[in-house]
Amino acid sequence: MKRLLVSSVCVLASALSVLGQGTINFANFGGNPITYDLSVPGKNGAPVEVNAFSVALYWGPLGSTEAQLTQIGASGNIAPVAGFFLAGTRTTGTATPSKGTATFQVRAWSTGFASYELALASSSALIGKSTLFDRATGGDTVAPQPLNMPGFTVMPVPEPSAILLGLVGAGALLLRRRK
Repeated sequence: MKRLLVSSVCVLASALSVLGQGTINFANFGGNPITYDLSVPGKNGAPVEVNAFSVALYWGPLGSTEAQLTQIGASGNIAPVAGFFLAGTRTTGTATPSKGTATFQVRAWSTGFASYELALASSSALIGKSTLFDRATGGDTVAPQPLNMPGFTVMPVPEPSAILLGLVGAGALLLRRRK
């Protein structure tokens, strides 16, 4: 009898933890589009093209920093209209209860790279990310909440050679100053 009672409590606790997660509608359709940075030649702030970029939703408990965020769900694509995406519902971790508030960030990168982090390591990718924003989530009895994310731009990843050249120049100035 004791085993049955303990087993029942464990099953109930695991079921509650699954239902206790919040949901969010990962879409910006009808909101702020993702656009090109003005420094991208020939694009002049235009919305990014359909299927030219992947997007992913990063999540953390309320008050998280950017370094503490983790990607939730699979990445989506810019579609069906330039600058916008409809990537479906995402479920947050158990640290955000149903109908709770969490911290989010959307990151975008050129298609052809498996993740934002891989695109960031390349010198041929265009990348961008939104500011951190807090949103309420839906739950098991409430529809997923809309994302309503701030708009942002994508721009080229800085050339590693340019960064290296700047560091060498700064080092040379320091050495010259010592002499």
